[in-house]
Amino acid sequence: MELPAGCGKFPRDTLELAALARTDRGVPVDERLAPHLVICKRCSDAVDRFAADNAFLGEFAKVPNKSGRSASGAGGAAGITAGSPAEGDLIPGYRLGDEIHRGGQGAVFKAEQLATRRACAVKMLLGGRFASAVQRMRFEREVEVVAALRHPSIVTLYESGISRNGEPWFAMELVDGERLDEYVRRLKLDARAVAALLQRVADAIAYAHRRGVIHRDLKPGNILVDREGVPRVLDFGLARADAPGGGADPGSGSTMAGEFLGTFAYAAPEQLAGDPAAIDSRCDLYALGVVFYECLTGKRPFDGAKSIGELVIQKTMRTPERPSALVPGIDRDFDVIALRLLASDPAQRYETADALAEDFARALDGRPILAREDSLTYVVRRNLRRHWIATAAGVAVLATIVGSGIALAVAYANADLARARAESQLGAVLGALEQSNPETGRGSSDMLATEFIGYVEDSLEQALAKEPTDLARLLLTMGLIHLGFEKIDQAVGPIERSYALYKEAYGAGKIDALRMADAAYALARLRFFQPSGASGAVDYAASESAYREAIALRETVTGTADLVTVDLIRQLSITVRRQKRLDEAKGLLNEAIARASTLPPSPQRLEFDAAARSALGFIAGELGDHRLALDEFVAANAILEKVVAPNDFRVGTSLRNIARAKLALGDPESALDDAQRSVEILRERKGATAPATKSSEALVEEIRQALANRPGQTLPEAPR
Repeated sequence: MELPAGCGKFPRDTLELAALARTDRGVPVDERLAPHLVICKRCSDAVDRFAADNAFLGEFAKVPNKSGRSASGAGGAAGITAGSPAEGDLIPGYRLGDEIHRGGQGAVFKAEQLATRRACAVKMLLGGRFASAVQRMRFEREVEVVAALRHPSIVTLYESGISRNGEPWFAMELVDGERLDEYVRRLKLDARAVAALLQRVADAIAYAHRRGVIHRDLKPGNILVDREGVPRVLDFGLARADAPGGGADPGSGSTMAGEFLGTFAYAAPEQLAGDPAAIDSRCDLYALGVVFYECLTGKRPFDGAKSIGELVIQKTMRTPERPSALVPGIDRDFDVIALRLLASDPAQRYETADALAEDFARALDGRPILAREDSLTYVVRRNLRRHWIATAAGVAVLATIVGSGIALAVAYANADLARARAESQLGAVLGALEQSNPETGRGSSDMLATEFIGYVEDSLEQALAKEPTDLARLLLTMGLIHLGFEKIDQAVGPIERSYALYKEAYGAGKIDALRMADAAYALARLRFFQPSGASGAVDYAASESAYREAIALRETVTGTADLVTVDLIRQLSITVRRQKRLDEAKGLLNEAIARASTLPPSPQRLEFDAAARSALGFIAGELGDHRLALDEFVAANAILEKVVAPNDFRVGTSLRNIARAKLALGDPESALDDAQRSVEILRERKGATAPATKSSEALVEEIRQALANRPGQTLPEAPR
């Protein structure tokens, strides 16, 4: 076991980085270390000792530190002198030349592979044999991570090994290139050219993320543009590989709680907290947002922060200025993309780097970008989840939520809308909202939220009659709100009408496949709940058909590695299960779970995992294995409790599933508590008349009846 270098409060490698920072200001240092060194002599002496060792090694090695055009990766340093007589023996098969880069983990040397006469770069670990165990672990992880990546915009690793002196090294592709920011500045690239570069970078990062690799230190210095104008991502020294087979275990100890790794200016707010569990692929997206913003405007967001503490506050609490406010003429779509990436809440950023690359492509092609559509969905969906309203007291809240969502939709529906048209549409929306005012409109103290939505629909139908795609989009939103309230009859008209309008627009090439998929998904949900025919039975086959349409449309754009598409497959499995095709349903569900397992961890991924475990529980119950069903429902609820509020309607549904499984296993006493809590949550979130609430209430009565039938059983008082 390695002894602490100082008092033990900070890891050895943190103290070593502080020593390196005395001669290399680019080395990241934990901001909490400086005040600690003032009061702790043991840690201060350790840093002094490491600095002296570095100076000695540097003097002994006589390594020139040259600047100029960068030439490949970041790395680790070793004491090698260009032209040294022993250089050919140090790494068999390679002749080392000048040092071309030095970073926090190591140094990179220009080299020649003797057998092929190929120019390459060799990276060696700082400190060599004297490096800490954590430093060596990170270096070995970088070798493993980079070796598994093969992408045109990621440097290629050729070979790795241990030198004759026992120092780890690896040889990689030599990129004769220029830092991204310097390249943009030298050529004075416009916003479109910058976006084209970032699209290729995003594609490379998406490739890494699909393999479970998070870079964690993206910045202009780690992106070189080669002589052909191709950006190349390098320096995976701080990367973390989470996926199975990805090359590293996040619990390996390479990142410790409270330890910050990366570069402050490019780090996401959650990355600054030093909690390894908070780091996921969206940290890389935030860093790309800073890079994009800097290349567009020539300055970083929050560049005016006077201290690290102020920078943290600004990143967490504020939104940076739009790039177009700093550099007039930048397209509004690039504003939206940049600010979406720089959202302090990870849930408001792009879900994947693939989605970011897609939006860059759309903006460059002149097509509508996805970020605007998603921002409307985010505003309405996220707020309505918190404010399901079925009483007069909630009308004002709903008016604010829906009104804001509609105003966004009108203002941002298409980038080329004329101002007069937008103002006209917004006026129609405001007129609709006035209907909720009891003094000027049709509102009253007992007006329901769904009545308010009906007023909005009526006004918009007339105002947007000549703009069918805008009307379809807003009707779709309204229909989904009705579904959220479980008001199926009111949802039918808006969803069916929006689907028909979208279908016509899609056939004419006016909307893309993803928007058409949204309409198909809404129709699938409607059909899943909608009674049909004289018998009132649900037409699950119609729901299945719409789900398959939505999945096929999305896969033409997103491929198979997309969480939204994966969740649609999970929902499709439910419609198939309802048709008693259990084997097929289980196959679809297993396919969805397998696809999800390849995606990086995120709160949305956890929500999917919970829903999938629930679906497995239902299949087990259908097959008569109620013990397995209960285990799956309990596991699903445990996952949900990590990512949603305690009174989220999904928790209410989950508790009902648990209660039903317990009742089937002959345990009504335990089931009653879960069922009653389910009723409380669903009454609050969905309303007393919602079918979901009624279902939980019926289960409570069924459980109480089972208890009443037991001899000598005294029942607790029913909840009011």
